[in-house]
Amino acid sequence: MAFNPLQLRFIRFLGPEKEAVEFPFRPGFNILYGSSDTGKTFLVEAIDFMLGAGDDLRDIPERIGYDSILLGLTALGKDYTVQRSMNKGAFRLYDGLLSQIPDDPNAGTKLSAGHSSKNYNNLSNWLLQKIGLDGKEILYSKEKGTLKSLGLRALAHLCVIAYPRITSNKSPIVTGQWSEATREYGVFRLLLTGLDDSSVAAETEVPNDGKPEIVRKPLSPDAIAQMISDYEDELAKVTDNPDGLNKEEDSVDAEMDELQATIREMEGKLTTSTKQRRETYETYSRSVARHNEIVELLDRFRLLDQQYTNDLKRLAAIQQSGQFFVLREPMPCPLCGAPAEGQRHDATCDGNVDAVTQAAAAEIAKIKLLQSELHETVNSLTTENTDVVKEVGHLGVELKGYQQQIDNALSPDFAQARQQYTKLIEKRSQILQAIALRNRIKTMQRRLDEPTKPVKNEEPAAEEKSPEVAQYISTSVLRDFSMTVGEILKQWHFPSATDVYFDEKTKDVVIGGRQRGSRGAGLCAITYSAFVLALFEYCRSRSMPHPGIVILDSPLIAYKEPMPDDENISASDLKPRFYEHLEKFAGSQQVFVIDNTDPPVEYAAKGTHFTANEKYGRYGLFPRLKTTTKK
Repeated sequence: MAFNPLQLRFIRFLGPEKEAVEFPFRPGFNILYGSSDTGKTFLVEAIDFMLGAGDDLRDIPERIGYDSILLGLTALGKDYTVQRSMNKGAFRLYDGLLSQIPDDPNAGTKLSAGHSSKNYNNLSNWLLQKIGLDGKEILYSKEKGTLKSLGLRALAHLCVIAYPRITSNKSPIVTGQWSEATREYGVFRLLLTGLDDSSVAAETEVPNDGKPEIVRKPLSPDAIAQMISDYEDELAKVTDNPDGLNKEEDSVDAEMDELQATIREMEGKLTTSTKQRRETYETYSRSVARHNEIVELLDRFRLLDQQYTNDLKRLAAIQQSGQFFVLREPMPCPLCGAPAEGQRHDATCDGNVDAVTQAAAAEIAKIKLLQSELHETVNSLTTENTDVVKEVGHLGVELKGYQQQIDNALSPDFAQARQQYTKLIEKRSQILQAIALRNRIKTMQRRLDEPTKPVKNEEPAAEEKSPEVAQYISTSVLRDFSMTVGEILKQWHFPSATDVYFDEKTKDVVIGGRQRGSRGAGLCAITYSAFVLALFEYCRSRSMPHPGIVILDSPLIAYKEPMPDDENISASDLKPRFYEHLEKFAGSQQVFVIDNTDPPVEYAAKGTHFTANEKYGRYGLFPRLKTTTKK
């Protein structure tokens, strides 16, 4: 067994009358952030869709006109492109990374969307074969010992986690479907141990002898009445007006929409000011650096000018001395000792004063030319430095103005609006809970009003049940996995990230003495992320098969919508530690984080920003829709 990770390269949306829209991926840590309603969660759902998800893509206005998706990926060192219609159906697989669908309808290989162990010609088996998990059998029924072939969809929820699933208080292992719980724990066991359940033999089916099935004894009217009473007591604690819940829900939804629009506008102003401040600061930094460079050059040129002046003085002295030497009375040469009558001034020797004088004059002319050019350069730099100093001053004023705009955007009104939005979320949750209770009461009342059939007091024949198949995972394996979860939380400075262990009853981890799912939505999102990343790291560090990618949609929701349990998180440095750790953690594999809020400044430039403003940056996953007005 080996760790053979997949790697996403791009996802591309195509339409016959539309300009192609592409979102690229890079190896390592990927970040996407920006305003709401810009297509971030749709992007996550589209990736899951291209990995075989059976759900329809959400009907958003921006996707109108697009009919196909291309997903570029690398597996076992080779590049491929997977194509699928946005209306679902089968896939088509092509070698290499393609930007358009080939004109030849027979190009590539057709792969079915549904997983099948009898026909390997499907996307699920193809991807599982690439990561080393094809042909695995997973226990489906512990009572009957029946098995099911492992499909990629049984792994996808451990790699691609869209919002709001990431805030779930249920174990990350399960999807919430009761019938799939056994198989989902079996997949978790496979990833941790590398062992599937192919050694389990199914129980022999007992042929139907025509006898009627045993019918469970119906609930008595007294039991139903007691349940109704309990539900009514619970409903009374939540609301005083059960009949007005629907209107109240509509009112809260309308208020939330209005408040969300206000918050989005405030966030837009903050994002715009932050972007402009960042761009201005970059220009300011370049100007300051240029000013410092000019000052340093002028200091050096000043020294060079002094050197030129000294050289001119020295050469002038040589020239004047030579002229005096030529005008002297004839006398023995002081250099070679030749008498006056034996001297030949037209011959070349070390004492040729005319040649020395001429050379000094030539050198003086050369240095004067260089000094003149130096003075021109100094004058040019001085003029440029004056302009740069003025620009630095103007930019400094602009920076203060943008900072003031940011401070105004972060006014108490903004914090109050977010706090009010959080309260509305809590209120809406209570209303939905009350509606669910009211519906249960109505259902139970209908059952109470229905006539019941008399129950015969016949004891069913005793039948010996077969023992359930165990899904054994070594305690040491679960301990090592839990320690990996705890280590990741410690790296993030998560409070009380101690004493982490795996509870086999809830199929989830316990952190600091509390069940992971017993906390608020924000903490659930953070610990959910730690769980799936720990599973990724456990497989990677032991060269065990794993898809090799993790996509987290809104893992830091506590910073966006703080809950009461999350107050100790919002005030901590978890967010910068989270990004700092994941950048190192990802390595060459892909960890993709999507969030509404901006990452720390040092990571903003490394990510993709959906600005919701077509004037700068990328508006969103799709271009902004152009609205038309009737004349």
